[in-house]
Amino acid sequence: MKPRTWAFCLSEANQNLLRNPVLAIASITTTAVSLLVLGVFLLLSANVNQITTNIESQVAVRAFFDKSTTQAQETAALSTVRGWKDVRSAHVVTAKQALAQLKREFGDQGKVLNSLGSANPLEDSLSVTAKAPVDVAPLAKALGKLTGVVRVSYQSEVVNRLFNLINGIRVVGLGVGVLLLLGALLVINNAIRLGIITRRREIAIMRLVGATESLVHWPFILEGLILGLIGSVIAAGLAWWGYSALYTSAARSLPFLPLVAPTPYASDIAGVLVVLGVLLGAVGFRLSVRRLARV
Repeated sequence: MKPRTWAFCLSEANQNLLRNPVLAIASITTTAVSLLVLGVFLLLSANVNQITTNIESQVAVRAFFDKSTTQAQETAALSTVRGWKDVRSAHVVTAKQALAQLKREFGDQGKVLNSLGSANPLEDSLSVTAKAPVDVAPLAKALGKLTGVVRVSYQSEVVNRLFNLINGIRVVGLGVGVLLLLGALLVINNAIRLGIITRRREIAIMRLVGATESLVHWPFILEGLILGLIGSVIAAGLAWWGYSALYTSAARSLPFLPLVAPTPYASDIAGVLVVLGVLLGAVGFRLSVRRLARV
């Protein structure tokens, strides 16, 4: 279309919005709230994934040696394990080192362990960290087959419970996000339909004088895009600003928490929200095309 035609369509779209300001504001607000909730869900999901991966990557598999195992056998086992492709790090923890660590963990009560004297009930062990969380369970099975290893220990139940909880949160959050997006879509669709109804006579006259289908449709297309764009820009701005402020505050008070940095992730999420807002507007128009065709 010519620039003059584009200007006409844009002017008509603006007039449609001004004729129904309450419904336009409702459409923008619903879109903004829906996309903001979706953005919060995406940011929360990313941070939960990061924290979970960080926790699981620190889960060390401990393979305990029989007390009759010689130092040479332990060294050979360590060398073998370090050659495995799914191993990030591995080292031998002697019974003496394990007892000293146990005393540190008990604090003042650790003095009770001094009554053991030279006797040490603990065994030498091999502490192994996997490269990926999915490798922890297979690695534990492989360690159990090494010569001299009598048992293997790792916190599999804790990690599995954590992942079950996280998956539940994801499902609920995704369901809420989808419902809100559908609500925004219906409100935008109703706004466009109301504009079509109020301009029914004008549209009929335009068709009688030979107006093309695109000239009749485009004002409503632009109306839907404008509604979706404004709502998405508001949601993206709030999501980016809010997460940046939260990240800065958390970095000061909880520096040990491995949160996802705002740049570039929050910026990418903001861009996704804007694209989704425009798509909501476009789909809202498509749902109204049948009504427009009957006018």
